[in-house]
Amino acid sequence: MEYHKINQSDIETLRSYIADPERFITQPTEHWDHDQFKTVRAMPDLVIQPVTNEEVEKVVKYASDNHIPIVPRGNSTGLMGANLTVEGGISLDMIKMNKVLEYDPSSLTMTVQAGIRLKDIEEYLANKPFTYMPAPAMHWATIGGNVDTNAGGLKAIKYGVTREHIRELKVVLTDGKLYKFGAKAVKSSSGYSLKDLIIGSEGTLAVVTEVTIRLYPRPKKSINAIIPFPTLDDAIKSVPSILASGVVPTTVEFMGRKVISLWEKYYDEKFPITTGEGFIILGLDAFTEGELDAELKQALASTKQFDSQDAIVLNADSPEAKKIWDCREKLLLAIQKSTPKMDEVDICVPINRIPDVLHRIDQLETEIGMRIPNFGHAGDGNLHIYLCSDNMTDEEYKEKSFKVITELYKTAKSLDGNMSGEHGIGYARKDWYEWYYGKDYTELLRKIKKIFDPNSVLNPDKIFPLEEKDVKKIE
Repeated sequence: MEYHKINQSDIETLRSYIADPERFITQPTEHWDHDQFKTVRAMPDLVIQPVTNEEVEKVVKYASDNHIPIVPRGNSTGLMGANLTVEGGISLDMIKMNKVLEYDPSSLTMTVQAGIRLKDIEEYLANKPFTYMPAPAMHWATIGGNVDTNAGGLKAIKYGVTREHIRELKVVLTDGKLYKFGAKAVKSSSGYSLKDLIIGSEGTLAVVTEVTIRLYPRPKKSINAIIPFPTLDDAIKSVPSILASGVVPTTVEFMGRKVISLWEKYYDEKFPITTGEGFIILGLDAFTEGELDAELKQALASTKQFDSQDAIVLNADSPEAKKIWDCREKLLLAIQKSTPKMDEVDICVPINRIPDVLHRIDQLETEIGMRIPNFGHAGDGNLHIYLCSDNMTDEEYKEKSFKVITELYKTAKSLDGNMSGEHGIGYARKDWYEWYYGKDYTELLRKIKKIFDPNSVLNPDKIFPLEEKDVKKIE
């Protein structure tokens, strides 16, 4: 795909759309050339930080009319290069569109601009009786980025992923018009759900500017149970039994002693449980102590057949619980601190097939000669698997990573899983997409892309190659 290179005439026209010159950056720094992993770097030619829908409308239309690539960007916490301007052009940095537009508890909704961070939403709601339930570990991620990747998080098993919590979106399409997809109304059986098409599209179909989120009454009671097992395999095998017991936990996470030791080392902490090699973190919430006690008793009883050891039950606000959650939420950063370079695969498989994936990881560590730490969401089958470079050369790491990623995708595909559970495909994994999902399916997505973005300027070269000739063969 050939794109127009931004010239001085473009600069002057685009500058006229942005009132504040500090939000029009003609000499971008390396702040804008990477995401959290920094495995791919791509510098934009121009950075624009809009603050109104009208500014977004003008910039997006000009970019489309003049065949200039334009890439929406949040707080750059992504891992798959989805926010990178790999074709140059404009980085549309949304972080200054960060206002709460409406708090409407009577309809159980709240409307915010796309650039607001999750932590800001949490702080705004802290003294209110309602909360926003999705809990991705990256609290400084923007809500627009969460929408674009359909982010999951720690509470997805009970409350669902981002998609289940979005009532309405306002988006700008390449025709320069602002559209409203969805409504505050709870139900709709009213034709195609374009809102749900945009969610998870990684900025390739539209620029999200406003998000109306669903609010939940804040649960009155919550506890965590940390259940040790002799092995990680035992821990994972207990999860279907927990879910079949009739209990609906908020959270079922898994992690092993090996990855916990990295958190202990790089954060100078001590995990409060010394027994066991595999752990399930079980989160429960309810409105009464009686409900909690009954659910906890039922869930723990269901794990005994898998040799579970005595659980440590903690109030969710206790210092010990906060330390355990601090460990879980910093595992990614701890692994990142342990190696010069890191990549990730976040495949999602049926929950009863998680052990198959973990066994394959063990095999690959030996076969390929690479350290592959992992942890994940046991309750929904989403694994976070990390590929560490350690003392490899760049070329050796690239070659081995390709093999490991391909093998993990083969495993997920054979188990009727998906390439990504919550981090998206982005730029880093696009070359595997057509091989995984098939030519006909991918071609259908290309047709949808063409309808929304006829000039292919919105976040090009993400999720799948735009043209069939660019598809790489995967063995």
